[in-house]
Amino acid sequence: MNKFKRTVEKALKLYFIEVTLITVLLMVLGLAFDSDRTFSYQAYASPLIYAVIGTLPVILLERDKELSVKQMLVKNIAELAIIEAAVLFIAFSVDTIPTERKEIVIGIAVGIVVVFVITALIDYLFEMSESRNLNRALARYQEKNTFDT
Repeated sequence: MNKFKRTVEKALKLYFIEVTLITVLLMVLGLAFDSDRTFSYQAYASPLIYAVIGTLPVILLERDKELSVKQMLVKNIAELAIIEAAVLFIAFSVDTIPTERKEIVIGIAVGIVVVFVITALIDYLFEMSESRNLNRALARYQEKNTFDT
């Protein structure tokens, strides 16, 4: 599979995981800090937009070569910093998010970290499952070819 196809597959997988987690985050933050507010149908677009922001660093920072643990950690921190900056920039730029309330800004920032970590864990579980399947298939192939020779 070529690099572009792998990157697109990974981005789409992460996008849909993030849409789900961001929707839950918005519900939790809304119930915790602004439970009396009602929204128009435009609010349904928020998780979709924020998930694009969360997925862009994955596409932009994707590399061909395997990364060391230290390089992977630096890459993840850079991705998280880009996402935090972009989402907080949007939050402070729009009138609909009451960023004058410190607890809301903290909730958004912590929520972004939680979504990032859970997304990384889910991605890791998917990758681990795929790796196990490939290893099983390879073992079956090797076993079959051992008996054929």
